[in-house]
Amino acid sequence: MLETLYYESPMKVNAEKALATLEKAKEEKEKGSYETSLTLFREYLSMVDPSFTHGVWYTMAEILFEKKEYEEALSHCNRALELMKEFIPALELRAKIQKELGNHTAVKEDQNKIDKLNAEEESKWDDPNHYYHYK
Repeated sequence: MLETLYYESPMKVNAEKALATLEKAKEEKEKGSYETSLTLFREYLSMVDPSFTHGVWYTMAEILFEKKEYEEALSHCNRALELMKEFIPALELRAKIQKELGNHTAVKEDQNKIDKLNAEEESKWDDPNHYYHYK
């Protein structure tokens, strides 16, 4: 008989340590200590469930882009987009990375996605019956 994994205990997370590590990573990024920041972001990722880590992957991609490590930056952007498919900042950064890599078709594809998502968002505000107007 096949046993399910549903009964395993949930991932144990030391929330205080994880948040402290995340804050320290952000501080190091602001100071320009990119290697330390990347190390701390990786440590944070090892402590938490990946469900809502798209922002961390995106931030790491930004750092790698600044360091001109385009292939790795692209990989991190793609991971952010796996976690949140319509994450416009990651799409914008990925388009910039693709431009640096000379992948003009990919740049155009990402820009088309961005334009489509922005148009969808704008149409929600233009629709008087959309829930955005009921606050």
